[in-house]
Amino acid sequence: MIVAALAVALLAPAAAALPPPAAALSGDVKVTADSVSYEGATGRVLLEGNAVVRRGAIVLRARSATWDPTTGEVRASGGVLLTDPTRVIAADAVRAVLGGEVEAEGVLAFVKDQPVDLSALRTGAEAGRTGRNRLTLSGTRLRGDAAGHLRLERARLTLCDCAGGAPPSWEVTAREADVIPGERAILRWSVLRITPRFLLVERPVPVLVLPWLYIPLGDRQTGLLLPTIGSSGASGFSIAEPFFLTLGRSADATLTPEYAFGRKRARVRAGDPAVRGPGARLELRWAPAEGAEGRATLAWLHDLDREPRGEGGDRFALTAVHGQRLGDRTALAAGLRLAGDPVWVRDTNADQLVQSVPYRRSDLLLSHRRDDLVLEAGSSYDQPLRPGGNGVLAGTPVPIGTFPAGRYGPLGADVGVASRWGTAAATLVPIPAGPLTLSARAGAARFGPATGGLDVAGRPATTRADARAEIALPLLLGRAVTLAPFVRGAALGYGFDDARDPEATAWGVAGAVVQTEVSRRFGALRHAIAPRLEWRAGTRAGGDSLAFAAYDAFDRTTVGLLSASPGPFQQLRAALETRLEAPGATLLRAEVGQDADLRAGRLAEAFAALGVAAGPVTADARARFFPVDGRGVPAPAPRIRSPLDSLTELQASLTVQDRRGDGLRAGFLAVGPGGSGRLVAGLDPLFDVRPGANLDAAAAATAGVRATVGGARLGYDALLPGRAAFVQSCSDPTAERRVSALQVQQHAASLAWESPCHCFRVTMVARLTDCGVLGYTASIDLGRLGGNAFGR
Repeated sequence: MIVAALAVALLAPAAAALPPPAAALSGDVKVTADSVSYEGATGRVLLEGNAVVRRGAIVLRARSATWDPTTGEVRASGGVLLTDPTRVIAADAVRAVLGGEVEAEGVLAFVKDQPVDLSALRTGAEAGRTGRNRLTLSGTRLRGDAAGHLRLERARLTLCDCAGGAPPSWEVTAREADVIPGERAILRWSVLRITPRFLLVERPVPVLVLPWLYIPLGDRQTGLLLPTIGSSGASGFSIAEPFFLTLGRSADATLTPEYAFGRKRARVRAGDPAVRGPGARLELRWAPAEGAEGRATLAWLHDLDREPRGEGGDRFALTAVHGQRLGDRTALAAGLRLAGDPVWVRDTNADQLVQSVPYRRSDLLLSHRRDDLVLEAGSSYDQPLRPGGNGVLAGTPVPIGTFPAGRYGPLGADVGVASRWGTAAATLVPIPAGPLTLSARAGAARFGPATGGLDVAGRPATTRADARAEIALPLLLGRAVTLAPFVRGAALGYGFDDARDPEATAWGVAGAVVQTEVSRRFGALRHAIAPRLEWRAGTRAGGDSLAFAAYDAFDRTTVGLLSASPGPFQQLRAALETRLEAPGATLLRAEVGQDADLRAGRLAEAFAALGVAAGPVTADARARFFPVDGRGVPAPAPRIRSPLDSLTELQASLTVQDRRGDGLRAGFLAVGPGGSGRLVAGLDPLFDVRPGANLDAAAAATAGVRATVGGARLGYDALLPGRAAFVQSCSDPTAERRVSALQVQQHAASLAWESPCHCFRVTMVARLTDCGVLGYTASIDLGRLGGNAFGR
């Protein structure tokens, strides 16, 4: 595969010019020189000193030349420069028929990206700096025919054009080059050379030797691309060779055969991810009209590693996305993300964060917007995955979505995960009705697993209808206080597929928001204080309440996860916010508040937030906790206790970044045992302090740095647990080990370098886990080389 691999380059627009148009050859031949003489015996015209031969737009300049009026042949030597509007040949000596065959020695040639007036140029250096070059080549000897077909010995070729005459970032040298401008170049015994200036290397360095190389020179030309090499904990060393195929002006495809050499058999244990064997990826891209585009990737792998509790044989995955505007008010979005087996994502990705994803979602959404109404229809399918393999760690809680080993079915259909198979909804955005504002929604949705029956959470397949309506009365009191009372009604109806009777429920919610703001200016700064009081009360649900977990946030359930609080509730939230503002920016924002359960006579969660933006520093932190009364129903104790247990929710982020994008960034997210009342409340109540089912305490952190060094973009990212936790053992995938808080689980280092003239890019990413598993990818991308020809 590697013999022709270099042609990456070469996918990008890089078309060289075609033979000169007929207009360039029109007119009589005109000659000038310091000395002009005529040989009667041969009929040739001899030109000595500053010789110039012109025919239309074609101009030949040399120290001396002879011209045969009968054959049209010109022989020139000494600083020869032959130009037409799109091509330049600078040589030591030339024999040519203007507009026809040409032979030259000691050649430097340029092909321009568009016609340009080159008739007044006198040297090859001037010609190289005038206009943009799509193709630059040189050699010891050149031969060309009237159709523009060129053959070059001891050739140097590049499609990289650096402004100001700077050396190209990459070039190919070859024993022989066969070039058809605008179509292709075939090179024999070629060497790819790059100039990695970010490493202080200013001379071309050979990186790849190829006995034969095909380089497409046309706009989106079909051809081979550079190979990609990589390694992961599952695949070991791997290599891929892409082939680019043009399918017209608005579509193309890339077919990529690949091979994973696999891990050493002695190191593969039961439950370990292991991949070995041939595979291929087919990627299609299309953009048939303005506002419509999409892509699809079909991946196949013949996995020869049939590790215990893993997958083997023929494996596949399909991803596809399409977005399209169907008019000024209508849009379509679709995404298909399917894996042929439950450990595909784990086995084919080196990133631990991606490996841990527990499902893939495919969805479809069609929306239509009117002045006050939004109509939507859609569907989605959640395909469950097994990030940890087919086994479940002993002693770990079994969360919703866990399924027995060995039971999967086509695309996870036998697992029993409920999906939203079809939805339709009409939403009335708030509209004025005198002093009132009205809003409403009506919808229907189908939920259930692919095989029918109960899902893994014990929920039956059902069709649900929902309706909500709200009336609000926004008021301004005393020109200082806003009061916005509202009344909301909601109803749900369920038709179950099993023997259960249909169910229906309805309830009402009333509430009000009172807030004001006082501020004072200190020059360009403005300090504001904004107190806010929000009250909500809900009735008991009339009819039935679900006795199992909610399908989504609209449902009423007695379980306590994403519930709309099935019983009557009355809640209060008091908050005080202060802000320090400069023109166009908020420098400081701080907020404190307290939730209260008025019906139970208990204080719920308190919350605090702080945000700072000062020059290159941006920081934000938010926390929720029980300072006084605690939960009415205690949450299950976490497996490992932590000081974070006193917080139900904590979010924090920090970014220090200059204008160039260099800097540091960090993030932290923690959820206490049972979850936060804000996260599990649903739509109607302000909070729900009942512990969420199966929600153990969890915390995660990330940290990274970005820096630019000599044109190279360097990066480092770390993934770590925010608190002590149990994770999969390094030595036995069926067991677990304990990791401490902030113990790095994965290091990821990246490098990206783009040449100063934007026609060459190197990317490398390396990942190292705390189990010592190393994965990496590296690629040389010459695909942007044509981009500089069209203007950066």
